[in-house]
Amino acid sequence: MAVSKDRSVTLCRILLGLQLRRLREARGLKAAAVAQRFGWSTARMTRLETKDTAVEVGDVRLLCDLYEASRELRDELENYALITKTQKGWWETKPFKETVPAWFMACLGLEAAATEIRIYQSEFVPGLVQDPGYAKAILGLSDADDQTIERHAEVRSKRQSILTRQDFAPNVTVILNEAVIRRPVGGAGIMRQQLHRILDLAERPNITVQILPFSAGAHPAMNGPFTIWGFDDDTVGDLAFLENLVDGGVVTNAELVGPFIGAFGQLERLAATEGDSVTAIRAAAAVL
Repeated sequence: MAVSKDRSVTLCRILLGLQLRRLREARGLKAAAVAQRFGWSTARMTRLETKDTAVEVGDVRLLCDLYEASRELRDELENYALITKTQKGWWETKPFKETVPAWFMACLGLEAAATEIRIYQSEFVPGLVQDPGYAKAILGLSDADDQTIERHAEVRSKRQSILTRQDFAPNVTVILNEAVIRRPVGGAGIMRQQLHRILDLAERPNITVQILPFSAGAHPAMNGPFTIWGFDDDTVGDLAFLENLVDGGVVTNAELVGPFIGAFGQLERLAATEGDSVTAIRAAAAVL
């Protein structure tokens, strides 16, 4: 699996959990029964199969023995486990791990691992494409102190490195409600700089920006913003991410992710073309 370090760590964790769960289900075993066999807690089994965490190679060996995994698959899963124990994403190192909430660490890993990212945002410029000044203006709406705001802004800036990395840069499509480019967050100067940041990104071959105009009327994402992560491994498939005022969550069930994929396809058709969207962003910047 020739991938960058960030993607390697995260994908190994995701793939390991999925494969272990599928092996167990193929043997017709319940997680609780497997846990009892080894004297583990059910929570430990859940962590092995679903959590973005390091996994002991010895645990993988025990499970592969029980599930009678093939030698090829066994070697692959043991290698995944070894990587989860010896490598970390930047968000898991100091000083970021003291700042980034646990639920968001997992999201950063998935974002770094994705080969395709589709974002719809209705209220503000999404963090993945925020300019530092705009980011601080948004973060300043909370009751966090100045040091925390600076650290969170740094996290947002650092995560954007995936957009321009030479290897495995994801294909990104960002659809913004027209309100996003009309609302002057942080004042005219900061907002103008943010709009120019979006224009610069839109020139990159792997990034598409579209504006959903007010004239589109009702649309399939009126319940709120969402993100879809796509991966180049069919074992993972597509995942959806929803964020609210205090936390966020990942939707992994394919049947539940499907409606988000369908809604995004409709948004792409309703939104202005790339060229017209660039024109709209320039016009919004010109009047600030």
